[in-house]
Amino acid sequence: MNVAFLNENTLGHTSYLPRFAATLAARPELGVTPYVLDALPLPAHLRRLGDTAIRGLWQVGLDFHATRWRIAISRHAREQLDALRAQIQLDAVVVNTQSTGLELGDLPRELPILVALDATFRQLADSPWLGPNRLSRWLQPVTLSRLLRRERDLFAVASRLLPWSERVAESLRRDYGIGGERIEILPPSLAAPAVRVVRTQPRLPQLLFLGGDFVRKGGPLLLEVFRRELVGRAELQLVTQSDVPAEPGVVVHRGVQAGSPEWLARWHEADLFVFPSKLETFGIVLLEALAFKVPVVASAAGAASSILGQGAFGRVVDPLTADTLAAALKEALAAPEARVSRAAAGRASFEERFELGRNAGRLAELLHTLGRRS
Repeated sequence: MNVAFLNENTLGHTSYLPRFAATLAARPELGVTPYVLDALPLPAHLRRLGDTAIRGLWQVGLDFHATRWRIAISRHAREQLDALRAQIQLDAVVVNTQSTGLELGDLPRELPILVALDATFRQLADSPWLGPNRLSRWLQPVTLSRLLRRERDLFAVASRLLPWSERVAESLRRDYGIGGERIEILPPSLAAPAVRVVRTQPRLPQLLFLGGDFVRKGGPLLLEVFRRELVGRAELQLVTQSDVPAEPGVVVHRGVQAGSPEWLARWHEADLFVFPSKLETFGIVLLEALAFKVPVVASAAGAASSILGQGAFGRVVDPLTADTLAAALKEALAAPEARVSRAAAGRASFEERFELGRNAGRLAELLHTLGRRS
């Protein structure tokens, strides 16, 4: 069957659908031929609609940028989809996220539409993503009305909704009244790497931080705690795109690409992965930590608690403060056997819940089931 994959290729969404599509393409026995269509970059005729923001109005949503940008990328995705449908017979459409699917409401009902999402707009409205301050949240009945209406229209015609986590599934049930039979969790998924060989020679334990946006991912708080509590007791490895200077005990790696030898080396040598992020909808990097069997200390942002099994596979710090983070790091460093045991359980959980081949097979089965019904 021919399936279009409409991808919101920004931030953590960049690799979500392409990983599934690449796996399906490499496994012809699954019977799915994928066609990946990226919503970005915007073509010239949509840039003004999607890219322009009005200073002074943007922070409270009165320039309607949150809506305009999503309408623009969904129109671009729809234009590409229409061009593809003119060339081949499509059997289904998979879209990530609802932002990319807002223009799909008038597709033929016999064409199954599957919508993956890391958060509902209702969830985003209560967060700094769409409500950065009190005034912007107060104005949301005006600024987000069109967006919420288009989201509901899309959900109404979708054959299946594929939330990334139970947290999002609960919002679909509670805030949108969508029955559980139309909801199937399909989390971000990774190919399982070979289990790393843990280094045994004497050295300071290595704390690993990965975050392109150093501030949003909680880097300043981690640095504060490290300087106050851990200098001389551990080494902090920072992998970031932000401009952070090195200092005693702190090694900064910039320009490191995921999957590169240097990236792999950081995971293989890490004794503890620290993820004190302040704002997430999921937390894909936590899957990498589980896959590499690296012990974890993380904030509760996004789906961290679910990914880490409510603490069974890593320490979840909630509330997140300098004191609570320091206590969690010191506890983990003082109990190597406990943290290694959690990491081993985390790897087993990864293989069951987040392994790419397994979940691509689930998606293929669902596509064939819906295709037979249409």
